Amino acid sequence: MSTRKAPSIQRLSVIVPENPFAPSNLQDKQHCLCALDVAKLMEWWPGTPHSPHRDPEKVKAIQRSLDWKRVAAIAAYLLQEEILDAPDHVNKYFKDIYQPKKHEPGREWPPKVGKVIGFQRSEFPTFSNVLLHVNGAKIEDIDIPKEPGAANLIFDENDDKLNFSVIDGQHRINGAYLAICIRREKDINARWEIPAEVFLDLDPADGPPRKQAQIFIDVNFYQKKVDRSLVADLFPTARGAREVLDLKERAQDIGRKLMLETGPLVGMIQIPGIRYGVKDVITLATLNGAIEDVLDTMEKHDIRSLVMQTEFLSQCLTAWLQASGRFESKSHFKKIELTPQNVAYQGRILVSVIALIPAMIWKLKEEKVSLVSDKALATLTDWLKDVAARANLLEDGVFIGKDKFKERGYLGSGGIGRFRNSLWAVVAGKNNISKTTKPNEVSALADQNRQMVFSKLGK
Repeated sequence: MSTRKAPSIQRLSVIVPENPFAPSNLQDKQHCLCALDVAKLMEWWPGTPHSPHRDPEKVKAIQRSLDWKRVAAIAAYLLQEEILDAPDHVNKYFKDIYQPKKHEPGREWPPKVGKVIGFQRSEFPTFSNVLLHVNGAKIEDIDIPKEPGAANLIFDENDDKLNFSVIDGQHRINGAYLAICIRREKDINARWEIPAEVFLDLDPADGPPRKQAQIFIDVNFYQKKVDRSLVADLFPTARGAREVLDLKERAQDIGRKLMLETGPLVGMIQIPGIRYGVKDVITLATLNGAIEDVLDTMEKHDIRSLVMQTEFLSQCLTAWLQASGRFESKSHFKKIELTPQNVAYQGRILVSVIALIPAMIWKLKEEKVSLVSDKALATLTDWLKDVAARANLLEDGVFIGKDKFKERGYLGSGGIGRFRNSLWAVVAGKNNISKTTKPNEVSALADQNRQMVFSKLGK
């Protein structure tokens, strides 16, 4: 008695785009653009292993091993909420698909993921199209006036010869599936169609996925991801007039102002992708990350508005550059470069200086100085010069040059941590760092001073 299921013909509306760049031997290979229900897609690929006509081995085609932390993070992003008890959710919704493969070398089930998965806030959570390959389907044109390319993708979802595989986007598909399953716990009718580009019969069903593998390499290896700094200044533009969602978005606003409007780094902060700024100056993405780390402390001490936060950070950066003896005039930047030995503007140094913001707030409060004022700038300049001197970072009142900076181990692996500890070790008291001071002693002093500063600020 046959176990074959009755035909279930699927007819999906698609667009067939023209592609003049495809090589001649592939011009007859069809592809289309469409939107696919993610729950149905998880049935078609890789299929439920117990179904007689499904081959669970086909998920091996060109797919990499799944990073389940990334899958869960994508789901949390789409849901715009934390996923609690993430391991239980992953096991509940994926065990029928992936558990049968747990005995293969290098695989395990259930996967190890954190109990709570956070998310990146977004006004419109979505993602770019996934790339799929299908054997056992066909495209039929639809004759619609003034709508060239309109067509239907037709296949029998119960046909033994139907084979869906994912060229690129397996994490997005699994993440979207997890998200829709969790959403259905509250809304049983929830569904989501994800954008997809579908290739038909690039490779034979019984042959190696050669062309699919090449597309994966082209998309993920040859096509370079843009530098983070290239998009960092676009976030405020994309957000428009609405209020910031979190500290990350506020940091982006401040970084943009420091890059374009306020303070000593205007026109200097780097966006490497478009060669904006000055060589050897901090990049916008690095600056934004450093600002985000100290915003919570600033807000707790009534530095709250965008204007005040920007002015305070501008003041701190100006104080550092003046204290370093390496502050270069604006006219110099017509050359679009710093003096070769000047490292005071480098990312690792400015990030470490910004990390001292809690200590700067503590110092100004100890001196009973208004946090944003001419007197605050003078106080911080004198204090930072003393910090740099006692950290053995000045020679004849000028911050050490690039050669000495490298010689002391502040570049390379662990260098930024050593440099940051050198500053924190001398923010209070009369301690000095010399050539004979051991790294563990510097680290201990740094920890002691951090605890003291945060304890004082906590009061």
